[in-house]
This record gives sequence, structure tokens and C-alpha cells, in this order.
Amino acid sequence: MQIIIHRGTRQIGGCAAEIRTDSTRILIDFGAELPDAEGNVSIDTLEIDGLNCGKTDFDGVFLTHYHGDHIGLISGIMEPIPIFLGGTAIDILTTFSERVQNSYKGISGRLRPLTALKPVTVGDIRVTPIPADHSAYDAYMFLIEAEGKRILHTGDFRLHGFRGKATPKLLSQYAQGIDVLIIEGTQLSRDTLQTMSELELQKEISKEIRSHKYVFALCASTNIDRLASFYNATPRGKYFVCDKYQKSLLDVIAAKSGSGWYQFDKALVYGENLKLRERGFVMPVRANHSFLKIISMYPEAVLIYSMWEGYLDGRSPELSKFVLPFEETGNIRYLHSSGHATLTDTQIICNAVLPKKGIVPIHTENGEAFKKLELKCPILYLKDGEILSL
Repeated sequence: MQIIIHRGTRQIGGCAAEIRTDSTRILIDFGAELPDAEGNVSIDTLEIDGLNCGKTDFDGVFLTHYHGDHIGLISGIMEPIPIFLGGTAIDILTTFSERVQNSYKGISGRLRPLTALKPVTVGDIRVTPIPADHSAYDAYMFLIEAEGKRILHTGDFRLHGFRGKATPKLLSQYAQGIDVLIIEGTQLSRDTLQTMSELELQKEISKEIRSHKYVFALCASTNIDRLASFYNATPRGKYFVCDKYQKSLLDVIAAKSGSGWYQFDKALVYGENLKLRERGFVMPVRANHSFLKIISMYPEAVLIYSMWEGYLDGRSPELSKFVLPFEETGNIRYLHSSGHATLTDTQIICNAVLPKKGIVPIHTENGEAFKKLELKCPILYLKDGEILSL
């Protein structure tokens, strides 16, 4: 059994990790690269023989979640290679694709749904999806078993989200005897001393909503946990209102989730003869022109910016321009909880799993920081394209 990190050992996003045996090849994620600090996006030229070039030679691609830096290149995967993604995540991606008319739309029919803790066997490799808490709904870690070896790939995860407490328990049950742990290290290059949990964030959001009659919420349209926090913090008598696209995403979750936290039954679509000025509202918005006219009608409104602040450092000129009027008036609040593991989270998982051969850092710009975490297992620093044999 071998591991090849085709990309991701020295960068955040754009990850692609191959696991192979003598007879089977699978890939975990096939993501596009993120913009650099100046907002530049390079032309992606990652080619993997047998996957998106040459003669078809992969037996399956498993996607941890639907964020672009993990699935952005899937349209180039050659047929008939099967592509696996969480069942609800497929519905979210399909709805998103219909809205933005991107390249995912043509591939949605090739996606095969994963079910939590239900193994999928491809060739002589067995993959078990283990639920992970992340800012993408229906995200998974993968337990990969073949030739008497076991690998755990964390994908993106955190322990400070609404479902994060379940992760150590699940791993203690399903991820024992691990040989290699492939683990994300996004936050190792960022200051995470003040990371707020989703529960703490929800309380702060509630305070702001009760203090302001008109609230615009700027967050990713697919960050379902964040939207649920805004929705459930909206008091009786005040509208939670959104556009048709956002409502369609919320409806997908409400139909699939058995939790009352994600029902969104009182979410309304903007323009349905609502008494917004009289009753007040909480409205999820996105950084595009369609929301600017609505925002201009409520100059006294506050904007809650609930995304990574690094996007405002030049990586997303569109976002910076969108929030500028609120920054100039002071009517902006920065409230966010990261979708990635804190340093403590990372240490907990590494020492709980205790892989026999070691951990392989991925999705990080600072893999060397793992040395500071006082881990009880070896750290295996690979280069992109390097082969690790088990």
C-alpha cells in the first residue's frame, strides 16, 4: 500500500492524495488552488496520469466535502471513473451548480452518494466515511483499508463546531490500529489563540441581532452551521429573509436533517410582501450587485461579517469592496468561527489516533509547526509527488 500526496504538503487548498495497492488506485480530493495574498489565481495545471490525462487508470475518487479547494478540478476526471461524495453534499453541490452555472453542473450525474459509516469497496480498497465537523455540511474523514494496513485521512475538520464533540468518540470506535494519519494543518500558520466555538459565536450573533433592527449577514451560502446560527438567533417577530437561491439550499438541508436546528421552516424569500421596515430582519447576503440595492435602502443596518478576515487582505477584492461602506460608517461586526482544527484540536486527534508509522501533514503552509505540538507519534514530512510505502 502506498501514499502519494500529489499536491498539498506545502500549501492550503488544491489538495490531492492518492492511495494505491498493486491492483487499485483511489484519490482523496481533487481541489483547485486558492487565490494568493494578492488575489491572483494561477492557471491550474495539475495532471495525474490515469485520472485526468493519459489512459484511465483510477478506480475511484473520494471527496471529503464540497469546497472548491477540494473538488475544484473534478470536471477534468476522465470517465468512467466513479466520484464519491456525501449524499446531502451532492444535493448542495447540485443546487449551487444550478445557480452559478459552473463546470460542476455537467458532472453531477456522475457523483455517487456516500452514507456515514457505510463502507465502500473499490477494487481491494475499502473506504469508510466517518462524519467530520467542518464549515461544509455533510463532510467526512476517510478510513482507508487494504493489504492489512489502515490509513485515516481527516479532510478538513474541527472539534469546536456543533458536532465536533462526536469526533473523538467516532475515532475511538472506528479508527484504531491506524498506520498513517493524513491530517490537515491549516491553522498551524495562523493565530488561533482566540478561536471562537460555534456555540460561543451563536451567542454573540444573538446579541447583535437583538441590538439592531436590521441585520445583514455576510457568510458563505453553503456554510449551513453559520446560517443555522443566524436563523435560530432571530427572535420571534423579526423576519429571517433570504433570496430564492439561499432558500433552496436551506430547503435541501431541512429535507435531509432530522434535527430541529436545521429546519429553517420560518425562513422567507425576499419580495413576498413582507413588512421588513416595520418588523426588522436578519438577511444573509453575498458580495454581489443583486444585494446592493436592498442594502442601500437600510443605511442604518449593521453587517455581520462571518468569514475568514484574511479574504479582506487582498485575496478577494470583491469582498473588500462590498464591506467598505459598512467599514466607513462603523456598522460592521466581525464574528466568525473557523472551519478548521485549532492547534489543540490537532494535538488531541494526533495523540488519540496514535498512528504506528506516523502522521503526514497536508493542507498546510507550516507543517514544521507540528513539531511544537508535543505529539506522541512520528511526523512524516513528504514532498508533493513523493511515494510513501507502508
